[in-house]
Amino acid sequence: MERVADSVQLQMDPGRRRALRGARLVPGLFECGLLLCWGTVPLSTLAVSGIVGESALLSCVNSDVGKRADDEIRVYWQTADHFVHAFYSGQEQTNQSYGNRAKLFTEEFKQGNFSLLLSDLQVSDDADYTCIIQMKQPILGYTVVLSIVVTLQVSAHYTEPVLTVEPKQTDLGHGELVKLICSSWGGYPEPTVHWTNSITDILDGNRTVVNHINCSRKELCNVTSILWIQATSHSITCSIYNAKLQENKTATLFWNLPKVNPVSELRHKWVTPVVLVALIIVVSLAIYVFLKYFPRSLLTAGDVAAQQFELASLKLTDPVV
Repeated sequence: MERVADSVQLQMDPGRRRALRGARLVPGLFECGLLLCWGTVPLSTLAVSGIVGESALLSCVNSDVGKRADDEIRVYWQTADHFVHAFYSGQEQTNQSYGNRAKLFTEEFKQGNFSLLLSDLQVSDDADYTCIIQMKQPILGYTVVLSIVVTLQVSAHYTEPVLTVEPKQTDLGHGELVKLICSSWGGYPEPTVHWTNSITDILDGNRTVVNHINCSRKELCNVTSILWIQATSHSITCSIYNAKLQENKTATLFWNLPKVNPVSELRHKWVTPVVLVALIIVVSLAIYVFLKYFPRSLLTAGDVAAQQFELASLKLTDPVV
């Protein structure tokens, strides 16, 4: 391949620069000098959505180019980082890291269909893909006649959330502080977690909510959200929202708390304070009576006993006349 001189400057939009950067990855791609013929090449950008494990069709279609297609046409698919799949010298070539997941519709080249079918999608397939079509021209040799950038957005469904409570509901009482755990797995991209009850929303920024979301560029995401709240009669719902799929999956906890008679509960609410107040009054009165009366009575009784003892002593010591 003739390398494009770094000193050559060309004004182009970001999409065209991205396509050019990707095109340089393929050896032998531009024998005419890409920058000399790029100005006449139609460039467009498309967006495609795909689900992990399923297939996505990266569209690259141009009927005018198809009418001129012959056995010497070249088709290249690649990202900004690596070569993906191609057709040249009359046969398909693929990047081994894609295995058998990439396929061209060679029998439809004459109709201008140069699309790439990418199957068994993975999280790492989320990228911008460039479709570059070359045709052999007299004197100039192979020239680029079509370039299309396709943005593949990969996503994955989250499992239905599992909502558990600690301690178990059978051991709970009204108003007791409990720990709710909401878990979901195997989704992409990172979700939004939200807690609500049957009356009002529970803000995600509340200190009682802690989210643990584990994602990576090549792996699906697992999410665990923990909420500390007092057990009440109101139901609690955990929501896992996937923005790319606009999909919201929920799990709802209906409390299984012991039934409480409202009248009995009201009585119980007032009985304890009343009993405490009454007890305080009784004890206070007892202390008051004791301090006011008992010391004087004891003193009086003590004085009488002392006087009687003194008289008895005098009688014993008097001389006999």
